[in-house]
Amino acid sequence: MNPALQRHWNEANHHEAAADLPAARACYEAMLAIAPKMVGPHLRLSRLAQIADRYVEARNHALQAGRVCAETQDAKSVGFVSLRLLAFAEDAEIVRLIRSMDWSDREVLQQAAVLAQHLWLVGQHALALEFLTHVGARVKPNALLCHTRANVLRSLGRLDEATEHYEYALRLNPSDAYVHRTLAYHQASRPPGVRVPRVEAALRQHADGSPESAQLRYALFKELDAADQAGPAWAALEAGAALVRRTLRHDRDEEARGFERLLRSNPGDIPPAVAGGSTGPVPIFIVGMPRTGTTLLDRVLGNHPQVASLGERNDFDAATSEMSDHFYKGGMKESRWEKLQGLDPAKVGARYLERLAPMIAGHDYFIDKNPQNFFNVGLILRALPQARIICVRRDPMDACFSNLKEPFEGGAYPYSYAFEDLAAHHRGFEALMGHWEASGRGAVRIVDYEALVQAGDETLQGVLAFCGLAPAAGMLDITANASPVSTASSSQVRSPIHAGGIGAWKRYAPQLEPLRLMLDAQRAEHGG
Repeated sequence: MNPALQRHWNEANHHEAAADLPAARACYEAMLAIAPKMVGPHLRLSRLAQIADRYVEARNHALQAGRVCAETQDAKSVGFVSLRLLAFAEDAEIVRLIRSMDWSDREVLQQAAVLAQHLWLVGQHALALEFLTHVGARVKPNALLCHTRANVLRSLGRLDEATEHYEYALRLNPSDAYVHRTLAYHQASRPPGVRVPRVEAALRQHADGSPESAQLRYALFKELDAADQAGPAWAALEAGAALVRRTLRHDRDEEARGFERLLRSNPGDIPPAVAGGSTGPVPIFIVGMPRTGTTLLDRVLGNHPQVASLGERNDFDAATSEMSDHFYKGGMKESRWEKLQGLDPAKVGARYLERLAPMIAGHDYFIDKNPQNFFNVGLILRALPQARIICVRRDPMDACFSNLKEPFEGGAYPYSYAFEDLAAHHRGFEALMGHWEASGRGAVRIVDYEALVQAGDETLQGVLAFCGLAPAAGMLDITANASPVSTASSSQVRSPIHAGGIGAWKRYAPQLEPLRLMLDAQRAEHGG
């Protein structure tokens, strides 16, 4: 970096530290005036625009950073750029960028685990595996790369191979808490309980109360549960949940206000559902609380030849953000509704479909399975009147217990670690689900998980009629669906449909009694 550029860079850092963001922005722009082919200033300008809530500008700088990074082969920056592009759901640009780099470059090899994870996050599982195979022939094996490869193999349905790589990662680093936890949730040990001693040994290597100790307690719960040791398993789960809960910010009252706002606010009239004859592809939004059967329904509908399953997409939020020039956080988290005043929903819908067009090509219907779209239903129905929205509902106790025992990644679903939070969230969720069904003008349907697994043919017939799809053979054989899965259900959905999850909470009925009483009280209060 020449002296003038270095001076501007140093001054920009000084201005940022002093919270003088306009001055920092001027310095970064001065750098680009001197040297337009620099990645760093674009990344910083993108971040500054985000702080100022200027979505379009922030996105443009991120896209420009990607183009410059590829053109100049700035291998040191590739991981930072792909991470920035993730913030805008620019999946194709991430793939283009990583493909453009020299995979044998030392800087690329050093970032291999991060880049592979980014490919995995954007649904490029086969490419991620190809990349990891290339890298594996050029670097010394390490636990992180083995763990990453195992995760990719798991998503691809290569379950036994995934187990082998999780085990290899643990041979390289026996105290890796995240590998222990992932393996425990991926595939049961043979015989049950055989992994318990090594999980306990790893637990002794980490400070009590650390994030690693929380992960290991979840691993211990899963291993003990499989070994039919319910008492010790519950103790491990309770301890792990308490540790995670302490690291998260969750305000039940604030969440309740969010639910209430969505129940009250309905700006603009929702058009009637389009009954067939749509001129474009029909979106099928599958929503629901996590771990309640949404992935199962996605796999079933994804077996239909007219349907493309796109996974959990962030494109609706991205399209809303782009059309409003505002970082839209989704219906529950959104706090600046004034930014959406004057927004043309039709433009949001058109941009959403434009973003997904390459993935939809050749199909009349497509599935978007992002659970967070549950909180966007009102806006979705105005933006995409042809859409069908299916909300999967599960028995309240099974739904809450399945959430409680899942250590969600990245702080997602912070309500799921304490009984009071779970009960309050479930109450709000049920009320909003009923509201969407009542106000959705025929475009919203509730499907019970229990009906899907116990009366699959009849339930599927109703779902197909609701979507406007003709029956197709073999849809309930989810083992025939070889497409990748990146959700928490990625291992389970490789097995045939079964009813084993119904009533699963009863195994821990004594420990879950306080939660049951809370849910019963809520039903009684609301006449349920």
